Amino acid sequence: MSVTPINPKLSADLTKLEAEGFRLKFVQGSAYHMLIEGIPAVTSKREVVLGTLYTTLVIDPNGVTVSPVADHQCWWIGELPCNADGEVMEEMISNKDPVDKGDGITTTVGFSRKRANMTSYDDYHEKIWSYVRSIWHEARVIDPNCDPRSEKPVPAIIEASRRVFHYPDMATTRAGIGAATTKLLADRVAIIGLGGTGSYILDLMAKTPVTELHLFDGDVFAVHNAFRSPGAPAKEDLKNPKKVDWFGDIYDRMRTGIIRHPYYVGKEQLMELKEFGFVFLAIDSAKARKIILEGLIALNIPFIDVGLDISIDNQGFLRGQSRFTLGTPEHYAHIPEVVSFDAAGENDIYRNIQVADFNMLNAAMAVMKWKKLYGFYADDMREHHSLYTVATHGLTKEDKA
Repeated sequence: MSVTPINPKLSADLTKLEAEGFRLKFVQGSAYHMLIEGIPAVTSKREVVLGTLYTTLVIDPNGVTVSPVADHQCWWIGELPCNADGEVMEEMISNKDPVDKGDGITTTVGFSRKRANMTSYDDYHEKIWSYVRSIWHEARVIDPNCDPRSEKPVPAIIEASRRVFHYPDMATTRAGIGAATTKLLADRVAIIGLGGTGSYILDLMAKTPVTELHLFDGDVFAVHNAFRSPGAPAKEDLKNPKKVDWFGDIYDRMRTGIIRHPYYVGKEQLMELKEFGFVFLAIDSAKARKIILEGLIALNIPFIDVGLDISIDNQGFLRGQSRFTLGTPEHYAHIPEVVSFDAAGENDIYRNIQVADFNMLNAAMAVMKWKKLYGFYADDMREHHSLYTVATHGLTKEDKA
C-alpha cells in the first residue's frame, strides 16, 4: 500500500486522546479524516444521545500530525447538539447543511469555534477538547454520569484505502474536497505525446488519484524541451534521455502507476489503446493525429485532443489559439469539422511555434475539461470544442452536448 499511514503512536496529541479513552477512528483515502465517536450530546427533546465529532487531519510525509492546527473548524455527525434546555447551540454552528467529506463520510452540521486572541490550536488534543468540552458540558446537566471517554484506553481504528501517492495528499485534505477528488478515481489514462502541452498534462494528471498513467512518446528530451516543460533540469541532465524516462523518473518520486511506452503510436499500436478509459492526445503530426483519432473512435474510447496555432504577425507580435476537442462515444460527429488533419507546408517557417505559458494553458484547459467530464468541476456549458484566442482574450465554446 503506497498511502502514508496515520500512526497515532507517533503523534503526541493523538496518543493523549487515545490514552484518555476517546474512541478515535482514522480514515485515509482521497483525504485524511479523524472521527471521535461516542460524544454525549443533548437533543431538542432534552435527551442525551451519542454523536460523532469530525475534523480533517493534517499530517506530514511520515504520518505525524502537524502542529499548530490552523483549521479551527469541526463538524458533527448526528442530531444537532443542543443546550441543556433543548435549544440548538447556534453560537457554535457555522453551517447547518450536510457536507459530503468523501470516503463515505457525510457530516450533519459544521462548527466554528475560535478562542479570543487565538489564531490556531496548539495541537489536535487542544482542538478536540475545545469542542467536546462545550457539547459534553450541556449533556452532563441532564446526565451527570455521561462521558465521552472509556474507562481504559481504546485502540484507534484505522481504515485505509489503497492510493497511488507516496505521501499524503494534504492539498485535498486541507481544502476539504475529498468527495470531489474521489470522482477522479479512474483506472487507466493514456497521454500520447510528451512535448510542451503533453508534459504539462502529465504534471496535472499525476496529481490526481488516477491508478495508472501510461506515457507514449518515442522522442528524446532535448534542450529546447527544457524551456517548455514543467521543472528545471540541470545542464548535466540534458543527455537526450527518452521523454518517457525523463518524466517517468520525476513523477515516480511522487506516486505509483507511471507506465512508460518509449515509442510513437501508429496503426500497429492502436489496439494497445483499447483497454484505456480515457486518452489525451498531444502531438504535432496531423497524419498521426488522424490515424489515432479514427482508431479511438472505432474503439469507442473517450479522448481530448489538444493543439496550438501560433504565428508571428508583421509587427513582430505572436498571435495564436489554444484548442481542446473532446470526443466521447455519445458525440464524435464534430471531430472532422473542428480538428485539422492538414499538414503544414514544407516552407512554413513559423510552423510549430510553442511557448511554455501557451503549452501550460492548453494543458490546463484539457485537464479541467477532463475533470468536468468526471464530475469534479461543474459543467454548465458541456461544450466539446473550445478555442482561446490570445490577442482578443476570447474564448469560444462549441458543439455543446
